[in-house]
Amino acid sequence: MIKYTINIIFLLTSTINCYSQFLEPGVSVGLNSYSGDLKRGYSPFPGQIGFEVFNRFNISSHQSFKVSYKRGSIKGKEIINDALSLNRNMWFKSKISEVSGKIEYNFLDYFDEVTKHNFTPYVFFGLGATILKNVEEREKVLNSKELFINIPFGMGFKYLINRQFSIALEIEIKKTFNDNIDYMSGANTKNINQVTGLNFNNSIKNYQYGSGNDNDFYYFTGISISYIFYRIPCPKNSAPYNSIY
Repeated sequence: MIKYTINIIFLLTSTINCYSQFLEPGVSVGLNSYSGDLKRGYSPFPGQIGFEVFNRFNISSHQSFKVSYKRGSIKGKEIINDALSLNRNMWFKSKISEVSGKIEYNFLDYFDEVTKHNFTPYVFFGLGATILKNVEEREKVLNSKELFINIPFGMGFKYLINRQFSIALEIEIKKTFNDNIDYMSGANTKNINQVTGLNFNNSIKNYQYGSGNDNDFYYFTGISISYIFYRIPCPKNSAPYNSIY
């Protein structure tokens, strides 16, 4: 599956590169966080440091295609003070590696030398593949790996520092089809040992350890800097013009 996804991204980027005006490689740093059985909803805190390298293919002032590789870790622990959380006392740490391809849409005529819009809000969506490695669960050291598909989407704000450098702030949401980022997948406490290694002496029939009805999300909230390589016009198109397009 990972090879298939990488091949699709490579073919798409090769095609888009034939029409792109310029390339924009860059790096990002930010916080990874998650939503699942221990924590609900988006919040960058508590978060773990994550890194990204990417290349953006600017098709026009409004559309871009971005390929990226992310790496980092995710942690979670009980944050609700109730009987279940106190009895469960769960915390975990997982590592992630991800490749993705995303389409970005700029709301303003970004890069336009006539309107002088050197900033723009934008939205994006795409397709990615994640390798998840569970490394810690309570006091237990883990070494399990699995691959799953994710659907990244989100929003951000770009700003051109000058003609060569751009910075961006971004919130990226990853919808997964996996319920194991937090190493909890809705097990019943009667057979909890087979799934999590925990053993509750006061186990109650049909009392769930986690929810098995929904999958986990994870997030990346970060800042990026990129360098813009402008296309050198072909001689037949080298007449002066006001736009880089």
